[in-house]
Amino acid sequence: MGIDRERILNKISYIREQTSSIEKLLKKKSKEEILFDPWVIKGLKYTLQTAVEAMIDIAYHISAKRYNHAPSDARDAFKTLAEAGLISRKDLPLYGAMVGFRNRVVHGYQEVTPERVFEIAQNELSDFEKFIRQVSVLLK
Repeated sequence: MGIDRERILNKISYIREQTSSIEKLLKKKSKEEILFDPWVIKGLKYTLQTAVEAMIDIAYHISAKRYNHAPSDARDAFKTLAEAGLISRKDLPLYGAMVGFRNRVVHGYQEVTPERVFEIAQNELSDFEKFIRQVSVLLK
């Protein structure tokens, strides 16, 4: 059984909705307004977390359905995609860091500071689009 194209497209759409919402927020509010509003920070964390989870879902799905590998964890799923040449090996540390951020937010291993959340929102949203471009090769 091959990949579920519609499933991947839905996940990609979700990621783009989340990053677009963040971009709109950054245009609307100043850094100070964002950093000193705990509800905005919580919303940003959740939005980033769920966007990363959608990436992980895509990686798991492609790993299992396209490359016949049941990943042991999210990083293993991304490693499978890199070994197959779908994503760049040089991007593995980046995607691993995104998984790590998601894990810290979800499981509370350690606090993610408001400053770090803002930095990710302001400077690292393009990492989601990079992943989308790489996996979209399978959808053509």
